[in-house]
Amino acid sequence: MRVLLRGGPGDGQTVVGGGETICWRACLYEITLEFAHRHGADLRIYRHRPDCCETYGRGAEDCCE
Repeated sequence: MRVLLRGGPGDGQTVVGGGETICWRACLYEITLEFAHRHGADLRIYRHRPDCCETYGRGAEDCCE
């Protein structure tokens, strides 16, 4: 199933996936109840997790791409 990513570095990307979460590069996206119409199909929207880019005390390099 193709889905649409919203927010974060992957905003606007369409990827193949499903389930509760999707990992795109170094980012986590969670399923929503929303759909978007793209290229003749309705795609489920996955939103960037708000805690995905928080640093964990290891410096500025510890974040999404």
